[in-house]
Amino acid sequence: MVAEAIASVVLLRAERERRRSAERETAESRAQMTELQQLARIGNWEFDLQNDAIGWSAETFHIFGLPAGSEEPEFADLLLAMEPEDRPLFDRAIQLCIAEGQPYRLDLRIRTPEGTQKFIHAQGSAVYGDSGVAVRLIGTVLDITDRKREENRIAEQARRDPLTGLANRGYFANEMEYAIRIAREEGKPLSVCMCDIDRFKQVNDRHGHGAGDTVIRAFGRCLAEGVRRGDLAARWGGDEFCVLFPGTRSAEVQICVERIRQKLESLVFTTDEGQQYRVTGTFGIAELAPAMNSAELLESADRALYRAKQQGRNRLALAS
Repeated sequence: MVAEAIASVVLLRAERERRRSAERETAESRAQMTELQQLARIGNWEFDLQNDAIGWSAETFHIFGLPAGSEEPEFADLLLAMEPEDRPLFDRAIQLCIAEGQPYRLDLRIRTPEGTQKFIHAQGSAVYGDSGVAVRLIGTVLDITDRKREENRIAEQARRDPLTGLANRGYFANEMEYAIRIAREEGKPLSVCMCDIDRFKQVNDRHGHGAGDTVIRAFGRCLAEGVRRGDLAARWGGDEFCVLFPGTRSAEVQICVERIRQKLESLVFTTDEGQQYRVTGTFGIAELAPAMNSAELLESADRALYRAKQQGRNRLALAS
C-alpha cells in the first residue's frame, strides 16, 4: 500500500510537471509567435460565423491602430476602418469566400482612429464544417505601408519633371490621349495651351544656367497655381510647357492663361550680384476639332504660339 501511494504521488508530481512544462512551452510559443508577428508586421484574425464573433491577434490590433486587448470589433467595424473605395472589394471577397470557398488576396487601404492611412495586404479563406457550410473565416493582414509608399514615390518620380515638379512629357502625352478619347465619347470640349519663356537663352547667357533654372521653376509654379483642379500642366522640354484643359473651350482657357501670363510678367528676379530682371511668356491655345488627333492638336497650339511670337511676344493667341 505504501509503495502504491508513493508511486501515485510520483506519478501525480510527474503529471503536474508535464502540464507545467506544456504550459510553459505554450506560453513561450505564443510569445515567440507574437514577437514574430511584430517583426513581420503581420497579424491574424478569425471570424466565427456561427457566433458572429471576431478574434484578433495583438499585432492585428496594432496594425489597425488599436491597443492590444481592446474590445473585439464587429465585422462592420472592420469595413468602416477601410477607405470607402476599398470596402466593396473586401466585402465582395468575403462573400465569395463564404459562398464559393474562394480564398482572397487583396491590397487595401485603412484609416487608424488617429486618421493615419495605412496599406495592408489581406488574405484569408473559409473553414467548413461537416455539413459543408462555412463555419469560420481565417485571415491575415500584413502592413505594407512602407513598401506601398516607396512604390508610390518611385511612380510619382517617373511621371514628374525633377526641376519643376510638373508632369513630364511622357506622362502628359499619355494623359492627353486619354483625355481626347473621353472628350470624344462624352461629346465634351478639350483645349491645349503651349507656351514658353521669351528670349530664355538671354537669361542663361547673361545670368548663368542657375538663373535659368530659377526662372523655369518660377514659371512652373505660375502654371501649377494658375490652372484649375482637373487641368494638367507639364514641362514639355527646355523652357517649353504644355497645359491640358479637359472639358473647356479655348475662349474659357484664354481667361485662365491670361492670368498666368500676368503673374509671370509681375515676377522680379535677382542675380547673386543684386541685379534685378524680369521675364515674360508667350502662349498658344488650340481646341480639339473633329477627327483631330493629339499630334494635330499640339501642332495647332504650336502654330498659335508662333503667331503670338510674331506679333511681339508676351501675349497669347488662339488657333484659327
